[in-house]
Amino acid sequence: MQKISVAIVGWGNVGRGCKRAISECSDLVLAGVVRRASSLKYEDPDLENTVVVSDITELEHVDVAILCIPSREVPERVKQYHELGISTIDSYDEHANIASIRRDLDISAKSKKVVSIIGAGWDPGTDSAIRAIMKLVSITGHGTTTFGGENGGRSMGHTVQVKQIEGVKDAVALTLANGRGKQKRKVYLELEKGADLALVEKAILADPYFKNDPTEVIEVKNINKYNTLNHSVCLERTGMQVNQKYEAEGINPEFTANIMVSCVRACMKAYTDEDYGAYTFIERPLIDYLPGVTIDEKLEIY
Repeated sequence: MQKISVAIVGWGNVGRGCKRAISECSDLVLAGVVRRASSLKYEDPDLENTVVVSDITELEHVDVAILCIPSREVPERVKQYHELGISTIDSYDEHANIASIRRDLDISAKSKKVVSIIGAGWDPGTDSAIRAIMKLVSITGHGTTTFGGENGGRSMGHTVQVKQIEGVKDAVALTLANGRGKQKRKVYLELEKGADLALVEKAILADPYFKNDPTEVIEVKNINKYNTLNHSVCLERTGMQVNQKYEAEGINPEFTANIMVSCVRACMKAYTDEDYGAYTFIERPLIDYLPGVTIDEKLEIY
C-alpha cells in the first residue's frame, strides 16, 4: 500500500505534535516541514533527518498539507494550496465563522479538484461530533459545553492571537469554567520593554476571541509559571429521560495534532472518490478517519 505523503506547515506545539503522530501511523509518511524563511537558520534537534523548507513547492510530493498556523491565516493559505493542487487539513477555531469560510473554501476546492477538512481540532472537531451524537440520543433537551475546569486550560487560538499584539513579548491565555456551560478568560502577559499595558489590554478586550467572555489581563515578569499546555472539556446533554456526559483532559496541542493527522485519511478517501470540496469534521464518515485498508480492519473498533 502506498503511504499518504503529508507536509506539516508551521512548527509550533501543534506542528511538533503532528510529527510525533505521523511517526506512529504506518499508512502515513512525512514529506517535510514548512517553516518561515527566518526560522530556517535555527537548528532544532526535533527536525533532525527531516526535510525543512520555507515553501511547500520545494517538497517533492505532497498529498495533504496539515496547517498548524494561526486560524486567521488559514483561509488565505488554504486557497494558495488549492491553487497548487494540494489538499489540506486545518484546525480553524473561530466557531462563528466556520460556516461562511466552509462555503468559500468549498468553491475553491471544487474548482481545483482537491479536498479540505476545516475546523478539524478537538473543539471545533471531535467535540462537535460528540455534541451531534448526544443530540441524536436526546432529540430534545439541553446541552452545555464547559471548558477549562476550575484551574483553567490553555486556549491555543487565544494565546496565538495575544502574542501577535504589538508590545507582547510572551503570553498564555487560559479558559476557565464560569458556571455550567459558561466560560471566562485569564490572560498572563510578559510585555516588551516600554510597552503600554493599557493599550495591550484594550486590544485584547476588543478582539473577537475575547470580547464576548469576561476577561482578566495580568502582567507578569515571567510567563513560565503560568505557561501550561493542559486543557479540558465537559460536554453534557439532558433530555428525553437520558443524561449524557463526556469529559476529556490532556495536552491541548496533542489533542489537536492527533485529530488533524487522523483527518488525513478521510481527506484522501474523499480525494480518491473524487468527492472534492471543503468539509467540516462532522461531514465526513467517521470510519474514514480510522486506520486500516478493508472495512473489516476498520470495524475492529466494534
